[in-house]
Amino acid sequence: MALSAFTLIGLKMTGPDMRQAASDFYQRHQLADTSLTSNYGLDNSDEQVLKADSDIKSYELGYFQDAVLTKHQQAIRLFSKPTKLSTYALVAGKLPHKDSELALDYLLAKKYHLGQEITVKQKGQLKYRHFRLVGFVRSSEYLDKNDFGQTTVGSGSLAGYGIVAKSAFKANPYTIARVSYKQTANLSPYSKQYADKVALYQRRLKKRLTNNGQEKYQVLKNQLADSQTQLAQKQAQVQQLQMVNPTQAKLLQAQLEKTQARLIHKKQALTKLGLPTYTLHERDYNPGYTLFRSNSERVDILANIFPLLLFAIAALVSLTTMMRFVEEERINIGTLKALGYSNLDVSKKFLLYSLVASGLGVALGASLGFRLLPQLIFKAYTTNLTLSQTKLLFSWTYLLVTLLVAISCTTVAALVALRKTLSEKPAQLLLPKPPKKGAKILLERFKFLWRHMSFTQKVTARNLFRYKSRMFMTIFGVAGCTGLLVMGLGISDSLRGITNIQFHDLIKYDLVLSQKDYPTHSAKQKLAAKLDGSAVSQSAAVNYQLLTKKAGADQSVQSISMIAPHSKKLSSLVTLRNRTNQQQLTLRADSVIISEKLANLLKAKVGSTISLKDTSDQVRTFKVTGITEMYTGHYLFVGKKAYQTAFKKAWTNNAYLVKLKDSGYQNVNHQARKFMETKALTTVVQNTNNRRTINNVIAGLGNVIFILIGMATTLALVVIYSLTNINVSERVRELSTIKVLGFYDRETTMYIYRETIILSLIGIGFGYLLGAYLHHYQLTACQRYV
Repeated sequence: MALSAFTLIGLKMTGPDMRQAASDFYQRHQLADTSLTSNYGLDNSDEQVLKADSDIKSYELGYFQDAVLTKHQQAIRLFSKPTKLSTYALVAGKLPHKDSELALDYLLAKKYHLGQEITVKQKGQLKYRHFRLVGFVRSSEYLDKNDFGQTTVGSGSLAGYGIVAKSAFKANPYTIARVSYKQTANLSPYSKQYADKVALYQRRLKKRLTNNGQEKYQVLKNQLADSQTQLAQKQAQVQQLQMVNPTQAKLLQAQLEKTQARLIHKKQALTKLGLPTYTLHERDYNPGYTLFRSNSERVDILANIFPLLLFAIAALVSLTTMMRFVEEERINIGTLKALGYSNLDVSKKFLLYSLVASGLGVALGASLGFRLLPQLIFKAYTTNLTLSQTKLLFSWTYLLVTLLVAISCTTVAALVALRKTLSEKPAQLLLPKPPKKGAKILLERFKFLWRHMSFTQKVTARNLFRYKSRMFMTIFGVAGCTGLLVMGLGISDSLRGITNIQFHDLIKYDLVLSQKDYPTHSAKQKLAAKLDGSAVSQSAAVNYQLLTKKAGADQSVQSISMIAPHSKKLSSLVTLRNRTNQQQLTLRADSVIISEKLANLLKAKVGSTISLKDTSDQVRTFKVTGITEMYTGHYLFVGKKAYQTAFKKAWTNNAYLVKLKDSGYQNVNHQARKFMETKALTTVVQNTNNRRTINNVIAGLGNVIFILIGMATTLALVVIYSLTNINVSERVRELSTIKVLGFYDRETTMYIYRETIILSLIGIGFGYLLGAYLHHYQLTACQRYV
């Protein structure tokens, strides 16, 4: 009862405890509901839109810039220190106040120390290149210890973050705005209600900002036109001045030519940028935010199956125990009935015993379940997350449900055990219970086999069927425990193979190189030379985009990597195949092949039409022609013709898939940096980062499974011990008799254990079948969270 209560309450409370811990952390640091950026930056007109929005409770404008630290050549994202939203927890030192002070991600404390001078390669929008490290902080926006996002500097991947005073940035347009809404403060951050509210408010805000952006664009065009008109007027004046003062006219002409060059540059930049676009990200965009929710929901799934089996097995053990208890008290029951006590009075002793056992069991199990198990699982899952402490909640509902289930298991068992005994007359109860009559068993009908069996083998076969209830109890108990063990070990084994299949058999490229829209001719040449270099094994030109879709039970935002190759050369970098029959899938010009997990989330089949959003919030539709095996992430592989149909434009190359000769982490990171140095790329996505993230998720789930395997093993020991103890106790006279007949100790021991071993083997056989089913169920249920 204690073990079952411990598991039920512990697993049921872990998910809510984890989510509450995250919710408290977000609330304590006022994590923004939405972060806003724009290709034009954010100016006063944008701030007026935020100020006039009735949905917004609070907003804060700030700056950020990606920079490479010279000491370890690591790229980090430097933010201006916020004061209201998405604030930072101080881990050591102090927060920066002066322009020259800096605080770093606490995970970088092993590489840098307080008081150290930190130098960035380029100032950019910063006033200085040199800063003094004054503190280490924990961000409410970054929960994953390994994933900090992509960048346009360094190796293309961020290694951490830092904060400086707002005054350390030059007074340019703001680069980020953080927003919180009025109606979201009291909602659980991982609830569907919260997600729906934020989505609604973001749509409204996006519409207002888009209108403001169009006005801003028109103002800039008008200002440019006015400047061009003024320049033309000045040029006409210079023409007139040449006749009067040629020297002065020449100087003015030189100044006007510089002004003309600046105007041409502004016009080109305006044309290149196009209309102002605004990007609004909900919290799901923060690295680790969704991963933490997924981890907590995995525990919820485990909580639906483990406690159920544990209580079922506990009920069987309780029934066997109570039956034995009633048998031991048979003469006492007869005496009490002969003295005139009613069946209810006689039953009170056994009911009280069962109530005390279940009550004490639940008390012990619940006390540990509310406190110990959530902390163990939280620690196992947050090894690679920055949240450090869970929130221990208490639930009367789960406690009362557990108590009722426990009482039902023991009390019902007691009533079942008493029912037949209480129906007998006192005279019958006062006599020892006669042994069961011998009866032929099925095996005896096979005379050829029966004749060749030894005496002990025949006795064992008879005894197995002589005590049918105990036989079924042993088989079911062992089967349940074995099923849990097989499920746990099976999940652990299955997860260990995912990374190798995903990033060796299916995804064979190491890097995704995203090109700039307008790279210089020199940058293009450097990139081409690098792609043809000795470090690269193979490359393929593709159109690479990140699409999104709200899907799943919680309607969370799913990120989908779309890859549209130039030719069939993709087959050597990505294996497209059906998971069940391993049949290869061919990506033709009109093909649209999606990953299996995405198909399950969207409930899509071959022939289905799916709608996804691109980075411009435009809906793109695709007709699915195939579903490919894939275990992590969501992928969409599109032929050139299908691309043109969906995007209403000709296919263009904006990225490369690259397979390196050396796929080691150090070399992949080094080559990524070399590719970024060509100045032709915006970002580089490294598969080594994806592998590390998946390995961390699997390691966390593996640790949880290890804890549950320990529980199943403990239960198996309890079941076997209880049943064996009862078996020996009931047959003391029988064992004494065979010892008198000359049986040795070992033979007497095997007289009992032989039955236990046989029944255990049968139970293990059924347990494997049960475990295979549970293993499939759990993996299917958890697949959308991996």
